[in-house]
Amino acid sequence: MNFPSYKSIDQFLTDEVCAHQIPGAVYAVINRQSTLAENAIGYTHKDEKIPMALDTLFDLASLTKVCATLPSLLLLLEQGKLDIDDPVQLFFPDEANRDLTLRDLLTHTSGFPASVPFYQYGWSKQEVLRYILSLNTLTGKQVVYSDLNFILLGFLVQRLTGQSIDVFADGHVFQPLGMTSTGFNPKADLRTIAPTEWMPKVGHYQWGKVHDENAFYFGGVSGHAGLFSNLHDLKIYVRMLMNEGRTDSGAYFLSPATLRMSRRNYTKSLGKNRGIGWQLVDDRFSPGGYFVSKESYGHTGFTGPFFWIDPVANLGFILLSNRVHISRQINMNRIRRIFVNLGMKEWTEQDKTV
Repeated sequence: MNFPSYKSIDQFLTDEVCAHQIPGAVYAVINRQSTLAENAIGYTHKDEKIPMALDTLFDLASLTKVCATLPSLLLLLEQGKLDIDDPVQLFFPDEANRDLTLRDLLTHTSGFPASVPFYQYGWSKQEVLRYILSLNTLTGKQVVYSDLNFILLGFLVQRLTGQSIDVFADGHVFQPLGMTSTGFNPKADLRTIAPTEWMPKVGHYQWGKVHDENAFYFGGVSGHAGLFSNLHDLKIYVRMLMNEGRTDSGAYFLSPATLRMSRRNYTKSLGKNRGIGWQLVDDRFSPGGYFVSKESYGHTGFTGPFFWIDPVANLGFILLSNRVHISRQINMNRIRRIFVNLGMKEWTEQDKTV
């Protein structure tokens, strides 16, 4: 089915392509029932000029955290396998900081550093796990967004289920939701995948393999990065969230109570707004902009992808791009904010009666 596009968004993204801020992008604006607008703009590969397409696969980077690891943990929560306030030591009794809880990991209040270059150390996954568990940090005092939180949560999924995060998420998240193009280490034709960054040491772009250095070192699979998906599948996932856990078939994938719990603000007293896994609206530099309601939430990915949900307006915004194909220095959050602002304006003018 072909859906209309929003002309102001088309023009804005075309201008960003011409200004060499992004090679291209695909987007959708959706509500709980349908797609209001979508389009593909520009190219996946700036040199080969491969046209961006609605079914282009993207390296989701940190969207892995909320599209694979978070729903896996929420399913385990509903099964009674864990509690948000469980100490990590309960699952890793021999090593973990006794004050560290799952809530600390999920809200990025663990005190862990933003990242550690494990790929430079030659450590095994077991050595990486032991290192993270050995960190004796002051928990619950500040929000520091850290990949280590979700690397450890990926290990937790495996500890609880006996399956690595890619296997568990495929069988319990992607397949049940009908996200047939979503997974780790994609086998698709390279020309259908958006390449990411130029790799000077090897003389080519990273293409079809995860961009994140640690996830690449871990074999393309981690709780913090490694997932690939496309617009079609992310519309399925975002719409499930917008419908309080109900899928297009009418069945519940997650309960409304679980999703409401995940969207609460657990860090307001710390000056930044985080839910369980989710980034919430902040007063400054919020990637979803400032036209959205205070109840809105979403997540970003380093390579360029993003989605944001405003439950009050009944709108979901999905913007997928591979900005690192141009440069890591591109201000993608500015592009995201303007995209959502334009989407809100177009919806107000054209679709408010839908």
